[in-house]
Amino acid sequence: MLTANTVVIGAINHHEWPVVAPWIKSLRKTFFTGRVILVTYEDVAEYVKDQMRLHGVEIVEARMEISVNRGRFKDFAAILATIPPETCVVATDVRDVVFQEDPARLGDMLDASKNMELVVSSEGWRYHDSEWNLATLRKVFPAHEARMLYEEVYCSGVIVGTAGALKRLSERIWDLARTAPSFNGDQVAMNIALREPEFLNQTRFLTVQDGRIFHARATWLRKKLGGSTLGEPTFSMLRGIALKVDEKPVSVLHQYTESTSERMRVMLRYNCLLTGVIHRLKQRFMPADDSKVYWKTSPAPPPA
Repeated sequence: MLTANTVVIGAINHHEWPVVAPWIKSLRKTFFTGRVILVTYEDVAEYVKDQMRLHGVEIVEARMEISVNRGRFKDFAAILATIPPETCVVATDVRDVVFQEDPARLGDMLDASKNMELVVSSEGWRYHDSEWNLATLRKVFPAHEARMLYEEVYCSGVIVGTAGALKRLSERIWDLARTAPSFNGDQVAMNIALREPEFLNQTRFLTVQDGRIFHARATWLRKKLGGSTLGEPTFSMLRGIALKVDEKPVSVLHQYTESTSERMRVMLRYNCLLTGVIHRLKQRFMPADDSKVYWKTSPAPPPA
C-alpha cells in the first residue's frame, strides 16, 4: 500500500518530549510521508506539541475522559469518521512504540475485497498463561472470564485497519471500556470485541512468530521467568532493533521500554538518549508534581 494512502495515529497525555520523541523520530527515519495524527489531552505541554508539529504531526486537542488508553478510542473514532473508509490506518501507543520499517507496508495485510480489514498481533500466550492479563480480565470484565480464559491475548498497543473498520472497532472498544473499573480496560475490551461476529471474520490475527508487529513486554516477562516462545523476535543490542527469526527487522516494535538497557539503546539509535538523560536528571533534582505520570491518568475535571 502506498505511503500516501496510510495514516498513523496516536494519543498522549502528561508525556514529556523525551518520552515521545522516539515515536515520531523513528517514523520519519522510515521515510514515511503519510499523515501523522496525534491526539493530545489537557496535560501535554505546548512545547511538546510544537516539537511534534516541527516533525509534520497534525495535533488534535481533546478533553481527557477516564484515561488515555481508553479515552483515545472515542477520539480515534471521531477522527476516523473524517477519513476515507478505505484508507489504511495504523493506530499505536506512543510512549513505547518505534517504527523500524515504513508502516505503509502493513497495509498489504488488508484486503477489503475479502473482508479482511483489521490486523492485530498476539502477545504469545493465552489469558490463563499470563498472570497479569488474567488478573486484568478478572478485575475488569469478570463476566467474560470463562469464555476468554483459553483465548489468545492480542495487544491493543498496535492495531492496523481500514479507517472504516477501525472506526467501528474503536467505537466498540470505547463502549465496552468506558465503564471498566481499571485503566487496562481497553485491551480486554478489544479482545472481547474481536471475538464478536462483526469483527471476528474480518480480522487477521498475527502470531508472535509472524514478527511484523512485536510486543516485547511478553517476551521480556517470559525471559525473566526463565522461558521463551519458539520463533519469537529478539532484540539486538548491537543494532538497536528488534529482529525476526529470519534476521529481518520487525516493522513496529512495541514495549521496548520494559528493559532499561533496550530502552536506552533505542533512544540512542534515534538520537534521543542525551535529551532523555537530561530530562531524567531534571525529574530527579527538580521534580514536578506529575513527574512520574505517563498514561495512567485520572479523569479530567468537568469544565467550569
